[in-house]
Amino acid sequence: MPGRCEISMASPEKLNGMLMQKSAPVIVDVRSGYDFQKGHIPGAVNAAYNTIDKAALPKDGSLVLYCGNDKCPLSHLAAKTLEALGYKDLIVLDGGIAAWTAKGFALETAAGLQEKKAAIKISSISAGKLRKRLADKAIGVIDIRPGKDFRIAHVQGAKNIPLETLEGSLAALSKDREWVVYDIDNKRVKAAAQLLAQKDLRVKELSGGMQVWAAKKYPMESGEAK
Repeated sequence: MPGRCEISMASPEKLNGMLMQKSAPVIVDVRSGYDFQKGHIPGAVNAAYNTIDKAALPKDGSLVLYCGNDKCPLSHLAAKTLEALGYKDLIVLDGGIAAWTAKGFALETAAGLQEKKAAIKISSISAGKLRKRLADKAIGVIDIRPGKDFRIAHVQGAKNIPLETLEGSLAALSKDREWVVYDIDNKRVKAAAQLLAQKDLRVKELSGGMQVWAAKKYPMESGEAK
C-alpha cells in the first residue's frame, strides 16, 4: 500500500506484553483527536499523523504507532515521517485499534477506562503441589522470564518462552497438557496466563512465582532447557 515503509510490527498480544515491562514503550495514536477521545489504548498519547513531526515525541525509547485497522496507512505514514527525523525504534501495531479491541483488551475514553471483555479467571497452583507433579507428563511448566534469567536458574524441567515471544509459540503447546506459568513479576504472569487461556489452553499460575520456589529450595536447574 502506498505510504507504507519497512517497519517492525507488533500484534495486540505482543504489545500487551510490552506494556507489562518496566521500560514500556510510548504508545502513539495517530488518528484525529475526535477518534482518540472516543476510544484509545490506555496510556496512549495522541499525535495526528499529519502533524506528528511537531509532537516532540521522545527519542530515547520505543514508540508504538497505531491507527484504525489493518487497511489504514496512517501509522505507516507517521512512522515514515519519524524515521526521516531520526527516530530509530519504531513499531506499528498490526491491525490497529480494531485488532486491539477484537482481542478484548481495554480501551480508554475521555470518560475513563473501559474493559471491553472480562478477563478469563485463572487459578493458581502452590509451589508444593507443583513440586509433587514435576514428573507428571500431563503438566508442563513455562518460565516466561528473559533467557539470561532462565539460564541462571529455573524450575526443574521448565521450558523458557519469554513473554515477549509467547504469542508466536502458542501453536506448539499441546492442549492435552496443563500448563503452569511463572515469573518474578505477577503482572507478566497474568498477561501470559491470559494469552494461553484465550487459545483454550489449560493454564495455572505458580503461586509466589520463582521467589517462593527458590526460597523453598525446590528442584532447580541452570543453563539451557534440556
